[in-house]
Amino acid sequence: MGTSPIKILIVDDIGETRENLRKLLSFDCGFLVIGEASNGKEAVALTKRLKPDIVLMDINMPVMDGIEATRIITVEAPMSTVVILSVQGEQEYLREAMAAGARNYLVKPFSVDELINTIRKTHDLEVQRRARIMPIVAPQRKLGRVVTVFSTKGGVGKTTIATNLAAELAKRSNRSVVLVDLDLQFGDIAIMLDTVPVRTIADIAREEEVDSEIVEACLFTHDTGIRVLPSPLRPEQSEIVTGRHVEAILGLLAESFDFIVIDLPQGLADISLTAMDAADIIFLITSLELPAIKNAGICLEIMDALGYEDDKVKLVVNRSSKEIGVDIGEMENALKRTVDIHIPSDGRLVVQSVNKGVPFVLSNPTAKVSLAIKDLARIVDPQSGGERTEKGGPYCEGISPRRRIAGMFAGIFSFFIHG
Repeated sequence: MGTSPIKILIVDDIGETRENLRKLLSFDCGFLVIGEASNGKEAVALTKRLKPDIVLMDINMPVMDGIEATRIITVEAPMSTVVILSVQGEQEYLREAMAAGARNYLVKPFSVDELINTIRKTHDLEVQRRARIMPIVAPQRKLGRVVTVFSTKGGVGKTTIATNLAAELAKRSNRSVVLVDLDLQFGDIAIMLDTVPVRTIADIAREEEVDSEIVEACLFTHDTGIRVLPSPLRPEQSEIVTGRHVEAILGLLAESFDFIVIDLPQGLADISLTAMDAADIIFLITSLELPAIKNAGICLEIMDALGYEDDKVKLVVNRSSKEIGVDIGEMENALKRTVDIHIPSDGRLVVQSVNKGVPFVLSNPTAKVSLAIKDLARIVDPQSGGERTEKGGPYCEGISPRRRIAGMFAGIFSFFIHG
């Protein structure tokens, strides 16, 4: 099993009980309490987000009881194991808890030894069970790489980078690419590609169930070869799209495409965190301005707390210049992090590209800014350097643009951004 501590989520509607459990578990260095929830609904959300090994679950709680929460966790977060803790010791409760998927049951009050032994035995048994069934599970086909493009401050070129990265990846031989606009209120992907979509992600969210046919019906194909899932046409339509929708959509897209490039909204709300949890790579975009650097530093700390590894998070400086802005060395010292990619400033080319609705990696593939995007693409797809050569003609012609636009840390992050 290794030396990693058993990660535990405590779920109880009484704060004093949660604190007592945390204290009891702190006596054993083999346990790590990674979160607390006061009702079943919070427990489900935190289990999906934090992925604990063991969920200590009370039964009688407001909003959603422990039995229903256990049933959902068993189906939607099967790598987490539920142990029920309750004052109810009747057989009826025991049967109901086990039927919901709980692996063990403790009746309150219990001793420290009972608690620790139950957690260890339950966890060890679950590890052994999974080890036995894993070899007989049919191997899944390789899923596409999910890439999120994120920034902590507006106006740093996040959407331009996402669009050009998708276009660059689509140039590579035998690679299928889908570009997803999750800036649900004011997304710009469609205008960046000079397109007015007929269907959007909001149409998927209106359906009772998300399936591949519905998702496919809401994608449009751009001249570049990119498939695009656009953001809603109106800001108010964004309210119907939830993290659960996003999770299902990304799962289906990963089964059909080699690369899923996602343009995220500014801020660490549920939609962004859901996408970043699913991502293989997160490109954190910043610029050489003090507010952008400060926000990037906060974001890197949060991503570290969320368990995102350094290899997953790539720091990208857009409009990088030695003449303008904070010195790169000073920035890296302040963030205690080396910049992975520098994208040079080329305002004229980028503005022309946006106004024409043509990615600059296609209209001007040898420009320095285009070569920097190629570097991003190599991070995403290091094994392929081949490009299709048939691209060309239409991207040099100007077309008049069409107008359109967590978790626990979300509040802190919003404070630092908005003051």
